[in-house]
Amino acid sequence: MADKIEIELVFTPEGEVRIETHGLKGKTCVTETEALEKALGSVKSRTKTSEYYQQATTTKGTTRQG
Repeated sequence: MADKIEIELVFTPEGEVRIETHGLKGKTCVTETEALEKALGSVKSRTKTSEYYQQATTTKGTTRQG
């Protein structure tokens, strides 16, 4: 069974948006969120989690909203 992959958008009261990924390893998280980042504006900062430093896996999937 494949690991669960999530991309979470967090909107703060100050009007900032955080994109948090779960289950994406290596630079895959940056690749998968690139279009969202472009659509939302400029990136002020990026925090790399321990998953970023793990070996990337190949993923294919569908997008689900809601």
